[in-house]
Amino acid sequence: MKTGLFFTIFFILWIGPIIAGVFVAKKKNRSPHWFWLGIWPGIGLWVFIIMLILKSLEICESCNKAIPNGAKVCPYCGKETMLASKTTEEIKTIKKRENKKIIITVFTVLLIIFILVAGIFIFVGMAFKNSEPFKHSIELIENNSEIMEYIGNNYRQTGMILGSINVSGNSTGNASIMYKIKGKNGISRIYVKAEKENGIWIYQKILFYKELGSTDVIDLLEEK
Repeated sequence: MKTGLFFTIFFILWIGPIIAGVFVAKKKNRSPHWFWLGIWPGIGLWVFIIMLILKSLEICESCNKAIPNGAKVCPYCGKETMLASKTTEEIKTIKKRENKKIIITVFTVLLIIFILVAGIFIFVGMAFKNSEPFKHSIELIENNSEIMEYIGNNYRQTGMILGSINVSGNSTGNASIMYKIKGKNGISRIYVKAEKENGIWIYQKILFYKELGSTDVIDLLEEK
């Protein structure tokens, strides 16, 4: 995975909720100042969700100050709000409608975030699987009779591929990845380390661990 792409995704997931949260805060007549908490990655998203849950503040037509939602009288100037002429049942109906809108909005945002994060994981996984270091390690595994006898022909890659693949243009780069495959004897682990020079991948380590946490390892570079 290219470093630039990683930072682009990180920027969207970090800065995106902060920008969206500031916009929502202004729409609800609330102060956006506390979005400075978003300077810590991940906090901005939660602040954004909290802002969605909070009800909008009303603006007094007389003194132009923000007042609590549902207030019948402005606490600053004493002027009656539009709710002063509403009955208790009408106010309850308005509040139910607002609460329903908040629930739908929060659910929609969480669903979008879930789809976005899932899509990113799938995209990153595909990028790893299409990389030359991953494909080369699979090729060595399938050409190794001892390993194939151990995992069987119906093995599959399972779980997330961890690590990083950084490429500068098509000439230089480095890779350090670890992934798991599930075969007939359980889950095995593969570690790949490589450097790319002048457009060619030079492999330093391709290790096959028969069992998770086991020291029983096959060096696929020595087996070639």
